[in-house]
Amino acid sequence: MQKFSLSWPALCGLVVGLSACAAPGSGQSWECTARGLVNSHYTGGDSALIHLQGFSSGGNYAVTKSADGNVATGTTANGTAFQCVKKS
Repeated sequence: MQKFSLSWPALCGLVVGLSACAAPGSGQSWECTARGLVNSHYTGGDSALIHLQGFSSGGNYAVTKSADGNVATGTTANGTAFQCVKKS
């Protein structure tokens, strides 16, 4: 059996390189809004993390993207609409 090892800098570079490719819309900045929004996270994919007031944590909710891909909209489990807009 052959032993394989990576130096710390090489391993770091590999992790950074893979993470850059992993998330849709990497490098894009998005701003989400909703009534009672505490926190949000969206990177351009199929769902957004939305945390509303009155809840101990947020949840991931499906989004529908506009034709130009600059706006993503969705609805939380309690019916609160949210919108995430790509910042230029």
